[in-house]
Amino acid sequence: MWVLCDINAAYVSFIQLFNPQYDINTTPLGVLSSNQGNVIARNQPMKALGIKMGEPYFKVKETLHNSNGHVWGSNFTLFGDMSNRFHTELEELLFDCHRYSIDESFGHIDSTMAPNAKSYALHIKNTLAKNLGIGVGVGVAHTKTLAKLASHAAKLNAWKAKTNGVAVLDTPVKVDWVLQRVKASDIWGVGSKTADKLTALGINTGLELKNFNIVEAKRKFGVVLSRTIQELNGVNAVELKDLNEGRDSICVSKSMGKLVTDLNELKSALSSHVSTGAGKLRRLELFTNSLTIFVSTDVFRQSQPQFRKSIEVKLPFHSADSDVLIRYAMFALEKIYQEGYLFKKVGVIFNQLLSKNDHQQLNLFNDSGISNVNKKTTVSDEINSKFGNNVIRFGVQGFKQAWKPKDDLAPKSYTTNLKELPVALAK
Repeated sequence: MWVLCDINAAYVSFIQLFNPQYDINTTPLGVLSSNQGNVIARNQPMKALGIKMGEPYFKVKETLHNSNGHVWGSNFTLFGDMSNRFHTELEELLFDCHRYSIDESFGHIDSTMAPNAKSYALHIKNTLAKNLGIGVGVGVAHTKTLAKLASHAAKLNAWKAKTNGVAVLDTPVKVDWVLQRVKASDIWGVGSKTADKLTALGINTGLELKNFNIVEAKRKFGVVLSRTIQELNGVNAVELKDLNEGRDSICVSKSMGKLVTDLNELKSALSSHVSTGAGKLRRLELFTNSLTIFVSTDVFRQSQPQFRKSIEVKLPFHSADSDVLIRYAMFALEKIYQEGYLFKKVGVIFNQLLSKNDHQQLNLFNDSGISNVNKKTTVSDEINSKFGNNVIRFGVQGFKQAWKPKDDLAPKSYTTNLKELPVALAK
């Protein structure tokens, strides 16, 4: 049977684990975006206040204060490390694990080794709580979509007292019981636009979607919804992509900590983003030959002149070398930059990715070859890995970097930096 394990309010859980003075079950807790401007993660008490995902922090700050709530900034080094620990732990408990996202993982239970699926699912939940200190929802069913549904049901407040964070949908009766009580829009693979069209056809519940004619669904909505219906009927029809496989693009962008007008300061920010993205390409053994560079002003300051523009640059070859990609990015930025605007955001998207072992045909008259990084990049990565990130950097990145996002609310790197290890004081 398929298992889906999903972390409860992942970013909040990762930070609260090292801040036990806040009760994750009763205190409204949240995490802000990299520039501390928007809410990007919430626990259940914070959701109960009516605070929505992506809401500007300044709009909800007073509400949180009056409710004795608390927010942190982002630390993606911490989030990434805790996510890896979560997935690594699960890979010891499940067969054929798929890292579906930073806080979700699919896997299989072997019925010969774990004949009681409910008991084993509770074992998974308790093991993660003991070894990592995080709460999860565990769903078990015969297909991936139903496992996702089971995980959703396990975490619903209305049923949590009975499920204890674990739900097993192993019979048609159980499946139909849950589907009758959830909206079609709650089903994995049903987007908001599709849900609106289904409502117009009189399909509102998950059970009504399950009973929808597959041929008609495929004709009106396409193959994705038809596969979802198959999955709801117990037929495995959805393929999974591993978290680090099959990437179509990589985007690196952050809102800057101040409004920027100077081109050189924009170059400093963009070159740092390109360097970060190039490092990610190399870790995943990927290469790109297409960069999309974009800049924008602050959309929340409508009293100021607004400007947003992007440009795509094609490289004559695939690369993951920071110096090469930065050079093309700087050329692109100069093409779209305009004076007189207060810029808030700049970023890069790497497209047309190839893996290290993919052969590339540069043109009709060149032999195909295998992409590799140059020696300078390799040596720089080794030095930065040994002595700290950005010990070696490009001059265009600058040193002051006054554009950097605000991080006064960001949590420490509790698990990756010896200087920031939490300290326990005994009385």
